[in-house]
Amino acid sequence: MSEQQPRPGQTTLAGSVIIAGSVIVVLSAWQRVSALTTLEVQEDLQGMLGGDSIFASLGWSVDDLATGVRILCLIGAGAATAATVLGFQVFKRSRSARIALTVLAPLLLVGGLAIQGFFAPMVAAAIAMLWLQPTRDWYAGRPWMQRFEQRRAERVAAFKQAGQPRQGRADAPGAPPAAPSVHDALGRATPTTPMAPAQIPPPPLHQAPHRPPAGERPSHLVSVCVVTWVISGLVLLALGVLAAVLPFAADDLLDEARKEQPEMFRTYDPTTTDLLVGLYVLIGFLLIWAVVAIVLAWLAFTGHNWARVLLAVSAFCAAVPALLASVSAWPLVLLVAALAGSGWVLLRPEVAAWYRR
Repeated sequence: MSEQQPRPGQTTLAGSVIIAGSVIVVLSAWQRVSALTTLEVQEDLQGMLGGDSIFASLGWSVDDLATGVRILCLIGAGAATAATVLGFQVFKRSRSARIALTVLAPLLLVGGLAIQGFFAPMVAAAIAMLWLQPTRDWYAGRPWMQRFEQRRAERVAAFKQAGQPRQGRADAPGAPPAAPSVHDALGRATPTTPMAPAQIPPPPLHQAPHRPPAGERPSHLVSVCVVTWVISGLVLLALGVLAAVLPFAADDLLDEARKEQPEMFRTYDPTTTDLLVGLYVLIGFLLIWAVVAIVLAWLAFTGHNWARVLLAVSAFCAAVPALLASVSAWPLVLLVAALAGSGWVLLRPEVAAWYRR
């Protein structure tokens, strides 16, 4: 019965707000990052360091504050990108998408601290609406329309009873209405059975959700897992080669970085060792990310639904820095397309149906 019921209007509103708000958050984060080098923004950041601010007490400079804003914008943009795609799955009653959106909500709020506007909190509020009634009944497969009408009838009846004046014990609020009487053949009055205030059949307490029959592993899932393993393997290989040749090219990289960021070098004066340590930390983080992606792809391949959701979120989050890097290296557009396409395929209905077997 719940399969034939329409989507609640609250769910449609929440999904639309998630999609539209997330797109605006991504554009706002892009605009915020691109404007960090302007004179107006630099003056605003300098003003945040004045007086007894917490940033001044930590010894931060304008460059440190700009880097923090840039990191928060990237976090917010990555979470918003994933939320944009997951928002379409809200209309298809995807439980895993609702869980993934709930995980992304704190990241949206954290990124919204650096993104001007109220759209990040608005998206988080729309995600919270997915856990309220009647959307919660719709996701659980329960007949939400009957429950909604029953609750509304109870509220209307309570409101009418509260507005009626007391006219004795028979008309007191909460007392059942007087039973009408009928007359038999001898003219004697025979009372009928008292009627309940609202005779609405209660909905079933639980209805098992529809589960498609188990079948073969979808070809789309196999393709995504293979693509993930290939991309992660190539990333591991490239990072290994980079880590091996990095000590021999550190001086050239330092000279190039000094030309690109002269202000930072005048303020901090980093050495070759500092540059190597920073790059090796970044390489280590990317290595761990690639290994985690390989493990998640294997778990998703063997039928773990939570691994599928996390793998999709990882693909969308990885597509954001790849998209930013593609501005200076256009071949990375292919990597962006592969990552975004993998995340989208993992959330397709036929793939999600296989996990619900």
